[in-house]
Order: sequence, then structure tokens, then C-alpha cells
Amino acid sequence: MNSLKTVFSEQFNNVYMIGRLSAYELKKLYANSFLGGIWIFLNPIIQIAVYGLTFGLGIRGGASVNGIPYFTWMVCGLIPWFFISGSIMQGSNAIYARINTVARMNFPLSITPTYVIVAQLYTHLVLLILLIAIVTFTVGIENIHLFELIYYILSSFCFLVALSFITSTLSTMMRDIHLLIQNATRMLLYLTPVLWEASEKAPKFLLDLMKLNPFFYVVEGYRSALIYDNFNYLLSPLTLYFWGLVLVMLVLGTTLHVKFRRNFVDYL
Repeated sequence: MNSLKTVFSEQFNNVYMIGRLSAYELKKLYANSFLGGIWIFLNPIIQIAVYGLTFGLGIRGGASVNGIPYFTWMVCGLIPWFFISGSIMQGSNAIYARINTVARMNFPLSITPTYVIVAQLYTHLVLLILLIAIVTFTVGIENIHLFELIYYILSSFCFLVALSFITSTLSTMMRDIHLLIQNATRMLLYLTPVLWEASEKAPKFLLDLMKLNPFFYVVEGYRSALIYDNFNYLLSPLTLYFWGLVLVMLVLGTTLHVKFRRNFVDYL
């Protein structure tokens, strides 16, 4: 728990620096491209179009999901997934890719995974404007609950920061971990109900197993806040499970980070 207190103190004392570095991170991402920040929209729009044609028209034949157009239902899962997958990939490489730079700067290394995830959050918030517009024009604005949506944004952010402390530490010590995370992230897209519906007709043990995936909670939470008008999902036992997992991961991640950060340069 001392490691958790140390890291939290470092985050709190460097909030301004996290904001500046995350803005620089986002600017650096598109600095060498001709279209610049347009890629924030262009890249996900291309992916959404491909998945929509493949799964919506090709596999499902245009069938809706619980009365919701498949395209709208899919986008409500894909846009949070873009935030999740981008944060997992960037977060796991946060320290290894920047250790030579941040080691010469006057701020704690523990803010590195945080500002990398914050940079991903900026992009996510921009895409959420597009998502809310799509939901408004296709199914109406009456089912959108902004406070519930903000809760799920914060939930996913906390989980991803906790995860990044674990993965950034392990992948710095052993690069095979980063390669493993890359492959696992690709598989998680199809193991999480982003493009397919978690049908109640499936065997109960299979549904229960799928719900152990924390991203199940996040993706279905976004849909609950945007299209389903189902506040009871927030009050389900999955909420306790999710936050319990976040706490365990924070303790584990901060402990690993504080224990090994003095030796990170030795692993390069």
C-alpha cells in the first residue's frame, strides 16, 4: 500500500505536467502527417465502415439488435473499444519508448503511463461527440444519459491506467510481454461483445465467463448509457467486481512500478 500512496502522491503533485505532456503526446502523434489531426476522425471512420459492411450487411444482413440499428449498436461498442485498444497498446510501451527522454527530466517516472492514457482520452472525447451525434440522429436523444456516460468514461480510464502500470513495467523488463499484449489485444476485440451480441440464449456458464472480461462491463456500460436506458446495469454485481479488479490491479501495478523503476534503464 505504500507504493500506492507514493504513486498517487506523485500523480497529484504533477497534474499540470501530466496535462502538458499528454497534449504534447497527442500533437507528436500527428506531427509528421499531411492531414494532421484529421486522422483522429479518418482512421476510426475507415474502420467503422469496414466493420459495418462486413458484420452489419455481410454477416447479419442488416438485422437490428434489440430494435436498435446494428450500425448504431456497433458504433456504441467500437468507439470505446478504440480507446481501450489504443490505451492498452500505448500504455504497455509507455515507459520503454520514453525512458531515455524522461530519465533526464525533473518529474517522476510514474506519471508516464498516466499521461499516455490521458492523450488517448483526448482522442476518445472527440470521437464521443461523433458517437452522440450518430445516436441522436438514428435512435433519438431521449436514451442518452450523460452522467452515466461520464461514469463509464472514468471507469475505463481508471482501469486502463491501472493496467498500464502493470504492462509498462513488465514489457520494459521483458519485450516479449509487449508482443504478447499486441496479440492479446487483437483477440480481445472478438472476445468482447463489440461486434457481436452477448445473447441470453447462450449457455449461462458461457455468459458468466464472458462477464469476467472487464471490457464487457465497459462496452455494455456505454451502450446502457447511450441506447438502452438501463440504469440497473450500473447497480449490478458487475460494478463491484469491476472496481475490485481495478483496486487489485492498482496495488499490483504500483508495487511493481516502484520496485523496479530504478532499474528500468538496465533493461534497455
